[in-house]
Amino acid sequence: MLIFILSLENEDSLLVEAMYLGLNEYYTQSFSLINKVLEMYPTSIKAYLLKALILDYRMDDFGSNIGENEFFESIDKVIELASPLLQSDRRDEGYFFLGCAYALRAFRYGKKGIYAPILNDIINGLDYLEKALSLNNNLYDAYLLLGIYNYATDRFPGFVKFILRTGDTKKRKRLGIEQLEMASQNAKYVKDLAKYALLEIYYRERMYEKAYSIGKELVKKYDHSRNIRWIYGKSLRALGYWEEARVVYEDLLYLILDARDFDKYQIALASYFTAQCYYTLGKYEEAYNFANFAYVVILENLDIKEIRRLKNRVETLMNNALRYKQ
Repeated sequence: MLIFILSLENEDSLLVEAMYLGLNEYYTQSFSLINKVLEMYPTSIKAYLLKALILDYRMDDFGSNIGENEFFESIDKVIELASPLLQSDRRDEGYFFLGCAYALRAFRYGKKGIYAPILNDIINGLDYLEKALSLNNNLYDAYLLLGIYNYATDRFPGFVKFILRTGDTKKRKRLGIEQLEMASQNAKYVKDLAKYALLEIYYRERMYEKAYSIGKELVKKYDHSRNIRWIYGKSLRALGYWEEARVVYEDLLYLILDARDFDKYQIALASYFTAQCYYTLGKYEEAYNFANFAYVVILENLDIKEIRRLKNRVETLMNNALRYKQ
């Protein structure tokens, strides 16, 4: 029994470190630790679930589908390994893992705008997570995905709302925020993922001071994260904290340039926002230099639709900075 407990502690400690590395966007190191756990514990449901989470996070970070097949394979493995738990004395864990797997798969398709084929996943995910909580009300980690679902119902297409009978989506949004706040305070594993979700939601709901507070905490802890800086920077601009925003966007730009597999749009956009901060602070030469860098990237990549849309904004800022700096 003692050996079993120690092995679980070792598994958990490795996965907690892997999650930290993943959220801090050291993906190679994160996956290396997860794979180490799977070598030691080939049936580790937690490891396969974390792998899916970090793969999903990386796809959002890179703005691509890199690793999508491995994501779906990891989800399938969670479902395979968790299903027998429903016939054991660990039913709460079984429902929890299955609920997470179905919900994550549904959300991945939802991000791509694909809803019709995955309605069963949404229904199963919610049902299993709620059953897990009914058996163990201390499973606060379940509130992460339940909270995201309830908040996001307002953005579902009409036919999805009808089929899922979402009801009053404004009430569901409030419930979702409350559930995420519970997860951010009490969850065992996903506190920071819940805080990351709340950072985006607080910005969307114009709760800028709350976004500022949670973003400042996350950026300090995850000093290598691009995902967090994108959202935190928007909140700083909304609050008019231009010097802090300038630091965030300039750091973001260099983090993007240091990474592989990044699209040119992110480079141009981060450079543009850095220039905008400098311009607002009255530092026109620096504003011109960063805007000009963005403009060069844009001219070299006019085949990309998002970059073409950014072109006029960058030109205007660059010309205004040039006029004032002379």
